[in-house]
Amino acid sequence: MNVKGTDAMERLHRRPSVPTVIATVALVFAMAGVAPAASKLINGKNIKKGTITGTQIKDHSVKKVDLAADALVAGPKGATGAPGAKGNDGAPGSDGQDGAPGAPGAPGAKGDPGNDGTNGQGPAYFNVASGVAVSGATTVASLGASTPMTTGAYLVTALGEVSAAADSTISCHLDFTLGLVSPTFTTHVTGGSHTAIAWSYGRMVPFGEADLVCSATSAATFDRLTLTAIEATTVTQLAS
Repeated sequence: MNVKGTDAMERLHRRPSVPTVIATVALVFAMAGVAPAASKLINGKNIKKGTITGTQIKDHSVKKVDLAADALVAGPKGATGAPGAKGNDGAPGSDGQDGAPGAPGAPGAKGDPGNDGTNGQGPAYFNVASGVAVSGATTVASLGASTPMTTGAYLVTALGEVSAAADSTISCHLDFTLGLVSPTFTTHVTGGSHTAIAWSYGRMVPFGEADLVCSATSAATFDRLTLTAIEATTVTQLAS
């Protein structure tokens, strides 16, 4: 048995490997001047499955897009990055719709009674007179003539203006019902001029009337006069 010959025959009939075929084909085309066409002649059909390994692939020549999705394995989670800069404030939002009215609250507790109010002003009487000439005793104005004054404490006031052609002294007093008379008020008037008068008197007045009676040493005229009586609800007598 020729062992050596047998080995030679086996080597003759052994199928060459794919890399050997590719290298041989590339060499033939290179010698023929058509090497660029080799890339178009070799495709997946010419390469046996499992014959191309990492050794035959050029480093960094395979991209992510060339691999199947399930061929990529996620690496370990990286460290958390530093916080970014604060962003600008957003634009204010629009106002929301009004909410539904709430239910009425329970009634509050009844408050304490207030303090009594102060006494108000009582009845008031007044009379206005003008152009009343005075020489002897003359009733210039009256209160309660049409509607009698009610009984009470009153403050009676006479305000007005009197004139005289010559110097004159005007004397007046108040006559009340039941013969009550006030003190006399006196005013001097210079001839040819006007003088203001302002008299007041307070006392308890009985039901009825009050008259202002005046006289003058020389003819005089009350150009205008207002006689008023206002009842006071509270009277305090002070010792003099």
